[in-house]
Amino acid sequence: MQPETGIIDPFNRITAKEANLRATKQKENAYKERLKSVYGAIHANVSLGLFETEYIINGFEEADYVFNQLVMKDEYAVTLGAVNSDPDDERMKLTISWDSESLIDPNKKYILPLEEAETTDGAYYYAVRDGGKWQIAVSYNPSELEAFRFTVTAKDIEDAPEWVKAIKPIEVEE
Repeated sequence: MQPETGIIDPFNRITAKEANLRATKQKENAYKERLKSVYGAIHANVSLGLFETEYIINGFEEADYVFNQLVMKDEYAVTLGAVNSDPDDERMKLTISWDSESLIDPNKKYILPLEEAETTDGAYYYAVRDGGKWQIAVSYNPSELEAFRFTVTAKDIEDAPEWVKAIKPIEVEE
């Protein structure tokens, strides 16, 4: 079916423009999947207490996409180079490093205190997730934070709105 005319094509043909759009979309989706895989490698190394990972990508275009996405994040130092000096080898090596304060461990629990946000009677404000929504909650007793579900996971923070991501997480000791 051709969208602009509404005519059904019995041979299921598409225009060159539609084919190009589909191919471009498939390539973008593949690049995004690769980026997710790279983030998985980063978080795996963070869990192990490491501060660097290397990732091999087959092809400059995809490696360049991942490189550009990573350098937009302030917490990563990223280098991109050829795996070796063979001009026929299209593999590219990404070296990604970070400092110990820049990333949160995906296996830990965190609280998100709002800086300098204290009530006149000594309570503190925290960002909390309640029923899929983010909101501000108040606590008078820091020892009760986990009991009252003030803790969040790294996954919660990754999927949170920007205002939540801007809050520095503090690890909860178990």
